[in-house]
Amino acid sequence: MAGWAYALEEFDCRTGTYLAALSERGRAFCVHRNAKGFSRVGYARHGDVVTSFEPCLPHLTNSVPAEAALGFVHSGDESAEAEFLRFLEGEFGIHLPWNETEEELPSAAFT
Repeated sequence: MAGWAYALEEFDCRTGTYLAALSERGRAFCVHRNAKGFSRVGYARHGDVVTSFEPCLPHLTNSVPAEAALGFVHSGDESAEAEFLRFLEGEFGIHLPWNETEEELPSAAFT
């Protein structure tokens, strides 16, 4: 995984704002998550945001579909989120531990 770094964010993230800048010299992925686990992927290449999508909800894609932007197609053999993480590992050598993406985050309600 040389040359890659990653961070998992809560759903209310800020990395999306910087995704284009982070990709200036290549590619950047932003994997969002919410309190229940894996949620959304942002992808930028050479300073331009290419797409933002939810692997299990293709109708919520912003811009280019994941199939066209990355070649990712959900086969239905396992959850879309797990399949996408395997895709990242196989295609780009990026390994995000599945257990980290599905663990619940601490939360609180304020009235």
